[in-house]
Amino acid sequence: MFSISIGSLSLPLDRLLVLVSFGLAMLVGYIVGRQHKQSADGKIATIFIIAMVVARVVFVIQYWDEYRTDLWSMIDIRDAGFNGWAGLMTVIALTAITYWRQPKIRKALVSGIGAGALLWGLANGALWMIKDTSQKLPTLVVTDLNDDSVELNTIEAGKPRVINLWATWCPPCRREMPVLQQAQKDYSNVGIVFVNQGEHRAVIEQFMAKESLQLRNMVVDSKAMLGQLAGSRALPTTLFINGKGQIVDAHLGELSSATLASKLEKITQQTDHHFDQDEDVSKE
Repeated sequence: MFSISIGSLSLPLDRLLVLVSFGLAMLVGYIVGRQHKQSADGKIATIFIIAMVVARVVFVIQYWDEYRTDLWSMIDIRDAGFNGWAGLMTVIALTAITYWRQPKIRKALVSGIGAGALLWGLANGALWMIKDTSQKLPTLVVTDLNDDSVELNTIEAGKPRVINLWATWCPPCRREMPVLQQAQKDYSNVGIVFVNQGEHRAVIEQFMAKESLQLRNMVVDSKAMLGQLAGSRALPTTLFINGKGQIVDAHLGELSSATLASKLEKITQQTDHHFDQDEDVSKE
């Protein structure tokens, strides 16, 4: 499961967990602080905001080549481009500094951040335990633009793959198409597959012609089943598959060139590591 649907609204599970954990930290910090007449919720909020800023800045620095051509995109956090380790280390450092400098709010501070961290850790641990770590791309028959049936698993099989679920009526889907088209040109070692959700091929062809898009591996999921099978009903959803055919990551929402580059690094590195292990075994 990559998202939670509430009516017509779908929320990415990872980002929802962060927000809920932050909310719990604020609440516990406020309650404990109120009991001791020294509230820490304001400090917790400050720590969270600074940590998010640092995580974003570090991510932008990491992928500066992707951002420098469009400086405004640096502040467009809809792409979910954050360095998690940088954010975590910032939270730890700022909590330690605040704990040392402001002894009056220590109990409320530790209680609040501890409660938020505990919820986040337990939730992620539970998801990891119930998750099938060998989850494969679902078996599904799709049709190409020639109206021929093809098994999705066979398209670009044997290499890392990016499976993009999209539709022409979806604005963020349309905006990210040029990014994916460029990636299809730049990353010959990665198979990028576009799986349209439920539209007629004439609509797709008209859209591609109007936008001057030249996309390979365009197929149609006429019943829009892939999102349900993969655990996300929202569009756009992008699945990242390693060389063994396992779904190792997913992104809900519009991709920027930077977030796409970070995801591609992950699946290509995993594939290279897998091949290295196979070579070592064969030598033995």
